[in-house]
Amino acid sequence: MKKVILTTYQWLFRRRLAFQTVFDPSKREVKIVLAELAKICPNNPAKGAGSPLDTHQLCINIGRRQVLNHILAMCHLPDEKLNEIVQEENEYGR
Repeated sequence: MKKVILTTYQWLFRRRLAFQTVFDPSKREVKIVLAELAKICPNNPAKGAGSPLDTHQLCINIGRRQVLNHILAMCHLPDEKLNEIVQEENEYGR
């Protein structure tokens, strides 16, 4: 088996294309998943971390948000679009 060496651009493009295929926002199922991820990955990491702040929960929230931000970046999905999806899911998805 011949080993294929990819350039950095090819490597990134393949991953970006895979993310865009898996997280295609035109699919209803993807909208449901993205809305759920937005709920458990808060914009403000202090949200849900209690008062006084639970530093462990704060770190968990930061990590969760990093994962969601990575998905959004790989799919070229802006926060505005995610907010629309969440709002639509809140209004019609229940």
